[in-house]
Amino acid sequence: MALSQTQPGTQSAVSEPLYRKLYRAFFAASILLAPLILSLWFVLCPTGAGDPACPDQASSLAVFADFRAMNLQLMQIFLLLSLVSPYVYTLSYIGLGLVAMKRSPWLATIGMACGFLAGIVWGVIADSITMLASMAQVGLNPLFVTVENRYYASWIILTFGAFWVIGHLLGYVLLGIALLRSRMIPSWAAWLIIVSAPLMGPIAYGTHLGLLQILGYALVFIGSIPAAFAMLKFRK
Repeated sequence: MALSQTQPGTQSAVSEPLYRKLYRAFFAASILLAPLILSLWFVLCPTGAGDPACPDQASSLAVFADFRAMNLQLMQIFLLLSLVSPYVYTLSYIGLGLVAMKRSPWLATIGMACGFLAGIVWGVIADSITMLASMAQVGLNPLFVTVENRYYASWIILTFGAFWVIGHLLGYVLLGIALLRSRMIPSWAAWLIIVSAPLMGPIAYGTHLGLLQILGYALVFIGSIPAAFAMLKFRK
């Protein structure tokens, strides 16, 4: 009799709707793909992996020459990564926040909001990169440099740039702290995400070493592995 009473409960605890499994797998994949895509994007930057701005907003004929000289197949991959980045990147912040939400709701929520502000900026970045690549294929015209510099000097683009810089760095710090407090992942993984922000931000830009930015995303990826597994095991 006791056995017959426990079987339904056991069955309900083990079984889970397919949509929830897909939901968790979707966010787990986004958590891992985002830092990989961004690191590869900076590796493929036509102006070189050593450029943390990719490209520097003070565009010159040298920048257009780099874009013009880039292998066409690699350029298509670079543009494709620019296209998918705003979607995957934004979802990765939401995924990290969901992992920490139950035990650190405020930090997780603010971190996700910062990540959202940063992620949508990649739509503008994709637009500017596509425009620059298109003009470079037309020719090395000084007029293009003037247009590009005026574009980057616009207050709208400068505002988007501020959202990107502040949003993605602060987002990683807040979400890293939230994950640390929630104890949903090992503390070393949370610290890697936290440390990545100053490394890929002020240190990389201050030293003009784009490789540090790539290293920062590598740290995010390593720290995100336990978070992705936590998302796969997540239960409401």
